[in-house]
Amino acid sequence: MADSRINELNEMVEVHLQKAKKENDPIEVARAFYYKILTEEPERALVYSDSMIEITENSIHPNYPTLGYILKANVFYDQGKFQHALDNFLKAYNLALEKENIEDQREISLAIAAIRNINGQHYAAADLYKRSLNLLKQKLSSTEGYYDDYATLFYNLSLTYLRLSQLDTSKYYVQKGIELARLEQKKEDFKDFVLVDAQINFYKRDFKRAKDTLLKYINDFKGTSKAIKLYYLGKIEKHNGNEKVATAYFKTIDSIVSSTEDPFDEVKDVYQQLIISSILEDDEKEQIDYIEKLIYYDSVLSSEHENITNQAVVAYDIPDLKRQKLKAENQLKTKNLYVALIATLAALAVLTGLYFYIRSRKMKARLKLLMEGSEIEEEKSRIITEHPSSVPEEIRKDILEKLAVFESSERFMSKDLDMYGLAQQMGTNTTYLSTVINHYKQMSFPTYIKDLKIKAAINQLSKNSDLLKYNYQGLAEVFGFKTGESFSKAFYKKTGVYPSKFLNELKSR
Repeated sequence: MADSRINELNEMVEVHLQKAKKENDPIEVARAFYYKILTEEPERALVYSDSMIEITENSIHPNYPTLGYILKANVFYDQGKFQHALDNFLKAYNLALEKENIEDQREISLAIAAIRNINGQHYAAADLYKRSLNLLKQKLSSTEGYYDDYATLFYNLSLTYLRLSQLDTSKYYVQKGIELARLEQKKEDFKDFVLVDAQINFYKRDFKRAKDTLLKYINDFKGTSKAIKLYYLGKIEKHNGNEKVATAYFKTIDSIVSSTEDPFDEVKDVYQQLIISSILEDDEKEQIDYIEKLIYYDSVLSSEHENITNQAVVAYDIPDLKRQKLKAENQLKTKNLYVALIATLAALAVLTGLYFYIRSRKMKARLKLLMEGSEIEEEKSRIITEHPSSVPEEIRKDILEKLAVFESSERFMSKDLDMYGLAQQMGTNTTYLSTVINHYKQMSFPTYIKDLKIKAAINQLSKNSDLLKYNYQGLAEVFGFKTGESFSKAFYKKTGVYPSKFLNELKSR
């Protein structure tokens, strides 16, 4: 039945498409492509997306070619290709700004925020959710008729700030959501907000209120949603000293996750608790089973998130756990596993804490240098005793003089600048220019240009407070980067400081 309906839809779309082509109506052709994209396999959907973009490229229509980029980004997102999805969402967002389409801006902002959240960029996600909320408020004087939009934003903001441990801000958006759901008599949404509130109460150490709420609704959930609620109940019982009850909750979570194959971030803590419990019960077989699951699910979560923190986990924690598992298997008959495992876990905790402490100290030191106006990672000062023989002396001197003039100008801010263009401006060729930059600047041409842009960014941001109002994409436009992401990466690579920390420090001063 479903197949016949899809066939009927395809036939209707094909008639629509042929009629639109005959009448030479690009917008109607694009609308036909829209349905094609929704029903085709990803590879074909991407082809139709590109076609939609191409035929509406110069359209004055408020939704085109923006919609083409949105649909293309959605295909990449569903495939888990988040970088490609982000690139297309950013193109769509810039078009929505250009066409002053607030609805598209809001929709795209939510999609970009979701990608940032997936990659552990919670601060950036919160910024985008707030921007989307402000756009909604600009358009509407009340929530009437737009309940779903407001409820979704309040919920996402509350969860994002909960991940950032900003509990008061999370509480604010939860209360807004509870009030809105109560006003609109949305019982399911009300329950969702109340349960986020229970998580906030847990972290605020109001364990009784958190437990009462969780127990009230726990039977309404199944699968992963239920497992997350059980996790908080288990942690509360553990805090109250009820180890057996806590372990029972954690074992139920293990059963759910083993069945659904859908782990969540806290599942790593669940298996760590079960490993310790199995040690105390002197059950080596169960211990090995839990270690294997911890290794497996940690690997799954790491590959999904692909953020810096999880990379550190993959590089350090997982190999250590594998060694720990092997040791447990070798000591299965000797019953000496208890002391060895506790020592390993203690060492792991100390080393992990030390790692984050050292990284935090380094970041603060670099930030302090930036705020004092000092350069970071400048080229090593050295006397050049050897010169590239492949470049004649007169040409070499001429290029170095012109590079000095170039560095004092703002020509390097151009997005489209490449080595060929710069060589043309300097009256030389790319081979000579590349050799001089590599030898005397000790870096490649792309790195050389990015470094110049970041130095200019640090200087101008420190002096011009108006620039602090810009988001990453806006700063990318000012300083000659194609995307906000590329600006952020270049800034961190040059300075060792996240641009968000630098901007926040400037704002606070």
